[in-house]
Amino acid sequence: MTNDNNTRKKANAVFFAAIMVVSMFAAGFAAAPAAVAAQTVTLSDDIVQSGTDIDADVTNETGDEEIFVVIDEDGDGQYDSGESNGSVPTTSGTDTVTGLSTDGLDEGDYTVYALNKSSGSSLSDGEDITGEASTTLTIDNTAPDPRKATHYVNGTTTPVLEVAFPEDVSATANAEAEIGLSDGTVVGPVDIESANVTGGQILLNTSTVYSNVQNVSVTGVEDAYGNEVSDEDFAVTYAPVTVDATDNSATFESFSGENVAIENASFESSFDIEGPGISRTRGTGANSVVYVLDTDDFETGDYNITNEAGDETVLEVDDLGLDVEADADNFTTNDAVTATVTADTIDRDVTAELLDSDGDVVAEDTANIDSDGQAAIDFGTQSTGTYSIEVTDDSSGISATSGDFNINEAPEGDVSFEEGFVTEERGDTANITINFQGDIETAYLRVGDDDEVGYESNITVDSGGEDSVTVAFNTYVAGNTTDLPDEDLAYVADADSDAEVTASNESIDDLANMLATGTYPLALSSESVAAINNDNIEAVGDLELEERSVEGFQLWTTSADVFEDVEDVDDILSGADNGVVQQTDSLTEGDVLVHQVSATGFEGAIQTLGSFETVVDNDAVAVTIEQTSDTTAPNRDPKQVDLQQMIDDDEVTFISTEGEYFIAFNEENIETVGSRDVSFDDGFDVTVEVRDERLLSPDRQELEDNDDGLEAFYESASASFVVEEATGEFDTPVEV
Repeated sequence: MTNDNNTRKKANAVFFAAIMVVSMFAAGFAAAPAAVAAQTVTLSDDIVQSGTDIDADVTNETGDEEIFVVIDEDGDGQYDSGESNGSVPTTSGTDTVTGLSTDGLDEGDYTVYALNKSSGSSLSDGEDITGEASTTLTIDNTAPDPRKATHYVNGTTTPVLEVAFPEDVSATANAEAEIGLSDGTVVGPVDIESANVTGGQILLNTSTVYSNVQNVSVTGVEDAYGNEVSDEDFAVTYAPVTVDATDNSATFESFSGENVAIENASFESSFDIEGPGISRTRGTGANSVVYVLDTDDFETGDYNITNEAGDETVLEVDDLGLDVEADADNFTTNDAVTATVTADTIDRDVTAELLDSDGDVVAEDTANIDSDGQAAIDFGTQSTGTYSIEVTDDSSGISATSGDFNINEAPEGDVSFEEGFVTEERGDTANITINFQGDIETAYLRVGDDDEVGYESNITVDSGGEDSVTVAFNTYVAGNTTDLPDEDLAYVADADSDAEVTASNESIDDLANMLATGTYPLALSSESVAAINNDNIEAVGDLELEERSVEGFQLWTTSADVFEDVEDVDDILSGADNGVVQQTDSLTEGDVLVHQVSATGFEGAIQTLGSFETVVDNDAVAVTIEQTSDTTAPNRDPKQVDLQQMIDDDEVTFISTEGEYFIAFNEENIETVGSRDVSFDDGFDVTVEVRDERLLSPDRQELEDNDDGLEAFYESASASFVVEEATGEFDTPVEV
């Protein structure tokens, strides 16, 4: 087959040779022979950032001329004065022109020409530089943007955030990343080490899973040409479930609607996904080992995932069963807008949003799906309008929306709860605030529901003309008004209020234990208790009772002068901040020892017995102080502090607020059983024990079966101190 191109070249060569011969004769052989053309030109870098000098290698057939290399900056095929160029005497072979400048070149492609000229000659402005060797130079002044960013837990159970770029990148010495969360929190900066970068992949170990991740930004990251990657925020996709596609025959679980990270061992790998109504091939793409599968609208069932190596895994897709319903079709502007969230799986955090008719979020609440698969939502009181509720499972991002419901203007004269959901520990007093509007001055409150929780009590609240009354409901007394005072079951929390509260008709009044943990419905009416029983209820809520506990016990000390000014808990805490009340394991001669008990569930007993001092004095909460064995003399019984006698002698101070309880006495006032002297270096163990049977509320069968009786159920906390001789003093001028 004839090569037309070669034939054409030969014809051209003959033609130009003839022209040259004619020209030589015409000129009388006066001109020098023409230079031999450059054969090829090769750049040291075909793609560079503007401002980077480059070298050009040019191959030639002779060594008697000068080789010129020109960057044709305006693309006109001519040399223009100022265009970057260089030259070097030719040799027979390859010559290198070094230091070609790219300063000021805009991003784009440029033709680089090489040509031979007579030795000692130069380039002329407007000279044609085409016709010999050429190549292309690309100026790249723009760094790549991330292709995608994915947060997931990888196959080694490590939380990671992968940022994939379309081309290779590298980390400078100061490279770092910041991770933005949807609540405005910024995690970082996190150092980006060279070990975190592979090709165009940045892989960050986040240590923690951030289900509310929103974006990521990086600084100090460059592409292969020195362009720094933008530090703008880039959206991150979170996948709560990961399928390790290399774990052959393994099975993974997810809920329909979740993002699923399919992870493979290498970049640009692909997967075949087969399942109910699904048959597709997907891949990780450049510089990424993960693909995020969106399971929205996936049917429940098994999906086979096969990677390029033939490894096959199974993804089991189930239904979370997330749902939300408003607790009423109609609310008033005095009612707390409440809803119930349900799901087929427990212990999941959810976020509920109240949406107006335009779909705008007007209120938000968070909750956790409890052991019954439910969560209570309370948006408080809201304006009139038509609303719906959208609830989202925080981990999976799965959401559900309720039907529409209305909030109407409250009629004149109404009662409502300030907060529709009240939480308190067993044994404490729950504050339930009732708002009165219009001419209504009496409200009827039912706590509990005998059919639902096996307990209810009816409480009448006379506002005395006040717009708001807080009812203190004593959970220590509730259920046993046979043995405990009726008036302590419910009362006005504010002693200065003119309101009156009366409790009556407990459905059960002889419980040995306090009310069990759980949710007790609250119902409110301005008409009567009968109206509540007939479901003519104006407002509803819940009282959540949680388990009480002794959370901590520690000892403090201060000087007697400082303690003279202490009147309440705030004074003690202020003294601790100022350093004049100090945490201790010793008691210095003449100083005051302060015992701090941190506990929940005592307030109901304090209300019933009158004070924390009475609670201790009656041994409901016992304090024992006994000498340590290592400081007790041989053949002697340990010394015991006679706290009861000290209380009787008014030598013990009791100060308390809800949750924090303090017992204090001066070292000089310590009395012991048998009137034995306390010596320096005597050590004592202090034990606080909850002994009250109602506070402990033990399982009745376990109590009956236990040989040690109630003592086996005592709750205790301990600390120790040593009596020391005075060697210094507190900085007493600091006021508490």
